[in-house]
Amino acid sequence: MIAIALTTTLSVRPLLYGRSEVNQVQRDDVALQQVLDLRATLADWQLFMEPQIAKLGPGPAALDPTEIAKGAQLAQLETDQALTATNTLRAVGRLAGARDIASATTSFANSLTALGPLLAGRPLTVIDAAVNAERAAFVRARTVTATEATALRNARTADAGHVIHDLNRGRTTVLAADIVAALLAVGAAAVLGQRLRRREQAGREASSRRHYEATLQQALEMSKTETDSYAIMTRALHESVPHLQVEMLVADSSRAHFHQTLRTTTDAAGQERTGCGVPSPADCPATQRGHTLLFPSSRALNACPYLVGRASGDLSAACVAISITGQTSGVVHATGPDGIPPTESDVTYLELTSRHASERIAMLRAFAKSEVQARTDPLTGLWNRRSLENRINDLQREGTPYALAYGDLDHFKLLNDTYGHEAGDQALRLFSRVLREAVRPTDVTARYGGEEFVVVLPDCEVEIATKILERLRERLVLTLASGRTPAFTVSFGVASSLDADSFEEIVAIADRALLTAKTNGRNRTVLASDSTL
Repeated sequence: MIAIALTTTLSVRPLLYGRSEVNQVQRDDVALQQVLDLRATLADWQLFMEPQIAKLGPGPAALDPTEIAKGAQLAQLETDQALTATNTLRAVGRLAGARDIASATTSFANSLTALGPLLAGRPLTVIDAAVNAERAAFVRARTVTATEATALRNARTADAGHVIHDLNRGRTTVLAADIVAALLAVGAAAVLGQRLRRREQAGREASSRRHYEATLQQALEMSKTETDSYAIMTRALHESVPHLQVEMLVADSSRAHFHQTLRTTTDAAGQERTGCGVPSPADCPATQRGHTLLFPSSRALNACPYLVGRASGDLSAACVAISITGQTSGVVHATGPDGIPPTESDVTYLELTSRHASERIAMLRAFAKSEVQARTDPLTGLWNRRSLENRINDLQREGTPYALAYGDLDHFKLLNDTYGHEAGDQALRLFSRVLREAVRPTDVTARYGGEEFVVVLPDCEVEIATKILERLRERLVLTLASGRTPAFTVSFGVASSLDADSFEEIVAIADRALLTAKTNGRNRTVLASDSTL
């Protein structure tokens, strides 16, 4: 009894320290999860917001009330999660992290306030500034939460080390007592040690996954294109599941066909298996069901039909359905030896990698769509006036001479009045297509307003430009011969960048030449040097 009492006295203190530190680890885990939840909501907000940004314009936004309600819910959720996370961080003594997150999320909330008129359906006058402020605040909030999440993971790892150290001290003390007390203490320590080892192993695995997830996210955030994202994903899969052979299939824009975007050529044993032959999302069981499917053997009765009878032989597989821009439109297909399916940990890494990559790809697509819409005319697909002026500024900075053609469709108002505005729009679209096909890839075609168009031909003399425009008018006649669009003609005035110092003056000179073309009967191209006005 004395030995037991002595052992208990000597061992209880380090054990109490260990329990205290376990509690600290648990509190840190709660704080970490809250910070990660906040990061996820921020990402959900930006994925929602980017398509809305693409609709911005100088007039009323006219957004869908359902989308407005969705945005309000996301914004409120972010505010609530930010408050919860900062309170928890203060409670565990992480005052600096709480202060940084509070500051960043407050700035983010303020940037959303600047977009309030848009969500209310009123005109937003300073679109670019408001959008840039919102994106900058979003980036800052994501950066601050990433920094705090990393700090919490590091703190948890350090605390876990202290737990192990103190518990080992208590166990060593128990073994030093007399045989009876030692037997009792060893039995208790064995039970406790087993639990702690399981917890420690689980903690190491969770910490490893969180580190992998954070590293993957940071790498993906530096990718600028979808191709970059697929390359990063390939490297990540080589690292996380080297014993599996993995490929990713993504649907095309019509969702009628799959195409392969990445493939790890062999598994860790050097074995190369035949790729999946599923042709489309509609044919893939995983994309049809929208969740991960595990197949231990292609010989099983309920195996996926596209696993059966492959030239490389029998195999096991895990198929992870992936969603891009809200639609299940891809699958990550991982294969292993027959009868040895991917483990639960393998599936976790496959799902983590797929989710983060699909989020980045969706964001890149949203940004690309927004940029195209901001640069082009929505009806014709040609450059808009602002993009044209930016390109002219580039040519002037580079000192590149150019020919400029200013033209419009002849009697366009009469065409509209006779056949209707739909026929007018059809004529504008047809002419724009013919115009793009008639010029060089380096030339600039822009809709200047209404039925007016500007063509800029860098490093091109006006005489050559005139011949190009004449061929364009001939091609227009041939295209209209099908009769699907009411016939119309086009007139051009051509000037050189050497005729004046500013873009506005060059356009004015070409406009005067266009007026001469109109006066002389339309359906012709007139050089500024030949103009009589």
